Amino acid sequence: MTLKQKQLKHHKINFCQLVLGILLLTLFYTNALFAAEHHSHEQIRNTAVEFVRSQLPEDVTIKTIKAGKIDSRIHFKQCSQALEASSSISKRITKSWTIGVRCYGDTPWSIYIPVKTILSRKMFVSKTTIIRGEIITPDKITLMEQQISHQNQKHFSILANITGREARRTIRPNRVINSSMLQEALLVRKKESVLIYAKSQTLQVSMKGTALKNGRYNEMIKVRNNSSKKIIDALVTARGIVSVNF
Repeated sequence: MTLKQKQLKHHKINFCQLVLGILLLTLFYTNALFAAEHHSHEQIRNTAVEFVRSQLPEDVTIKTIKAGKIDSRIHFKQCSQALEASSSISKRITKSWTIGVRCYGDTPWSIYIPVKTILSRKMFVSKTTIIRGEIITPDKITLMEQQISHQNQKHFSILANITGREARRTIRPNRVINSSMLQEALLVRKKESVLIYAKSQTLQVSMKGTALKNGRYNEMIKVRNNSSKKIIDALVTARGIVSVNF
C-alpha cells in the first residue's frame, strides 16, 4: 500500500469516527431532552408504590410491594406540579390495589396502575379449642405474626376489640380469629339475677343481685343488691357474674 493510500484510509477512519461521535452526541442530547420533557415510567410507578405504603397501618410489615408495568409505547409529559395519587381504598389492608396517578399541571394526564403487596401482621390466634357460645377472654388467645390473606383480612390485632365477644361456632386451636367467627355477647341482661362478688385484699363474699341494665364483658353496670336494696356499680366479669371492690 502506497503512502497516499495509507493517508486516504486514515482520513476515512477519522471521518467515520467523527460521524459516529456526532451521532452518539445527538442521541445523548435527544435522550436527555426527552427525559427532561417526560416523566419516566419508574417515577410514576414509584408514586403509586409510595402512596400504598402511606395508606398501610404502622403495625403492618411489608414483605413485598410492587407496581405493575406501564406500556413502553405510552409517554407522559413532565408535570409542572407534583404528581398526585389516589385510590378508592383508603386505610385498608389488602393485597391488591388500583392506584390512580395524575398530573394536574399545564398538560394534564392520568393513568391507573395495579400494585400488589405481600403483607404480614400480628393477629390473635386461638390457643385452645373455643366452644360455640364461649366468651373470648385473654387466656384463650395469643398474638402471632401471620401473613395477611383473603381468608384472614377481618382479623383482630387489638385485645380490646376481641375480648368479650362470643364464639359463633367452635374454633379449633391455632386458628386466626376473624370477625365472622364471633358475635357481640351480652353476659348480663337487664332485670336478670346476677351473682355479685365483693372482694378486698383479705376477704371475698358473694351475694345475689339484679342487673338494672344489659352488660358486656368488662363493662360497668348498675346492679341492685337484693338484700340491702342498695344500687351499686359493678364490673361484668362472666355470664351472670359481676364484681365490686370494697
